[in-house]
Amino acid sequence: MPRFRKLLCSLIPIVSVSCSTAPSQAPNTTLPIQLDSRATSSVPDQWWRLYQDPNLNTAVEQALAHNRNLSEAAAHLLAARQVANAVEGEKLPSTSLHTEGGYGSTAQDQLEAALDQSDTIRTGTRYGIGMDVQWEVDLFGRLKSLSKASHANVLAVMAEEQGMRVEVAAETTRAWLNACDAAQQSVLAQRALTLAEEKQHVVQMLSQAGVGSTLDQVQAQARVDQTSTALPPLHAARQRALAELAVLMGRLPDDPPAAAQQCATAPAIASIHIPHETGAALLQRRPDVLRAQQQLNAATAKIGVSTAELYPRISLGGAIYSSAHQPKGWGDSGATVWSLGPLISWSFPNISITRAHIAEAGANQQAALAHFDATLLQALKEVQENLADYQAAQQAQSSLQDAAAQSQQALHLAQIAQKEGASSALDYLTAQQATLAAQRQLANENGELINAQVTLFKSLGGGWQQAPDIALPDLSLLSKTGN
Repeated sequence: MPRFRKLLCSLIPIVSVSCSTAPSQAPNTTLPIQLDSRATSSVPDQWWRLYQDPNLNTAVEQALAHNRNLSEAAAHLLAARQVANAVEGEKLPSTSLHTEGGYGSTAQDQLEAALDQSDTIRTGTRYGIGMDVQWEVDLFGRLKSLSKASHANVLAVMAEEQGMRVEVAAETTRAWLNACDAAQQSVLAQRALTLAEEKQHVVQMLSQAGVGSTLDQVQAQARVDQTSTALPPLHAARQRALAELAVLMGRLPDDPPAAAQQCATAPAIASIHIPHETGAALLQRRPDVLRAQQQLNAATAKIGVSTAELYPRISLGGAIYSSAHQPKGWGDSGATVWSLGPLISWSFPNISITRAHIAEAGANQQAALAHFDATLLQALKEVQENLADYQAAQQAQSSLQDAAAQSQQALHLAQIAQKEGASSALDYLTAQQATLAAQRQLANENGELINAQVTLFKSLGGGWQQAPDIALPDLSLLSKTGN
């Protein structure tokens, strides 16, 4: 084939200035990054299992199988694969069968009259049947380039589906943990309200005994009112997280799993070590990077499709046709004609259009390369920013843990002082409130740490590997229910 192509380019003057070759592979990123598909990461793929909560694991598995957005992505992938199958089918011979029948005079009747040297042309019925077979010989790589482009497109759509898996796994985990955290914070807020009401009651009794002042009563009542405002937002946050969790799992918003509704304390990861790994190891986990890479491959392959337009399209073809006055005459030797040989089609007179198509494909490749670079930079930026946010949340949590421990120690001393008569019940209530305030602040920071953890893992791209099969809508059920 290469020799034939060179011979064709040397024999046809108009092509001798037009013959060019398409790129054999896509360009690499222009960034100083070494990408290696064999690179591995020490970060676990199913990172949500680090929380060691079987109910959470079950919820994520169900979401990865039944999430409706994932079903849509899976259907798109199925469609892309069928398009690729159709492209592969172009490499096979194509066959067409045709029949005809009618009344009047045909070219066949005129030919018979000419062979008989007769001036009378038959008028009557005429029936014909024939079959054509064509097989394109891919001398100049058109079909090969089409195949590469369609295959790359399938991988790009697959990466899009994988990116949706990352999204679903991360947001399901976030919703579960947020629901548990909101329940825990609600308990602390209720305790804070109870203490505020107890203190308000003590202040009122002291005032009635002539010890307290009106100012003390007003301040105590204000503290009760202020503390009570924390409960409704926490209840709403919990209901919102439960509804989000249910929808992510493919359920109705009012049907979250019972285990999530009963969860009162958010599971925590004892320790997370995020190593400073190479960009290649992290980027191989990011489906958006893989998608951009395959889009670049597809754009590169389309240059080959456009370049092949410069050359003739050659097919091996065969045809057989039989025409007779009646169908029973199709078997007569004089009624059948056949042909076999190469078929050449070539649009070389308008090379400018083909040149424009090649230039367009080249520009699209440059755009795809720029998009690939931008996706790489965005991925690296997200990981770096989210790692910094997570480390900051860790430091804040550590400081608040120390503060909560010190406050607990102070409460213990206040309790001893009350028993020994060195302080009043009001002083002890104040110490309890201070301790509870430190615990609530720590619980709030734990929630911030949870979101920082999930966001960091999400930016690392785990969650699409070894995922369960996605359930597609069963249209047969619609017909049974009459919808």
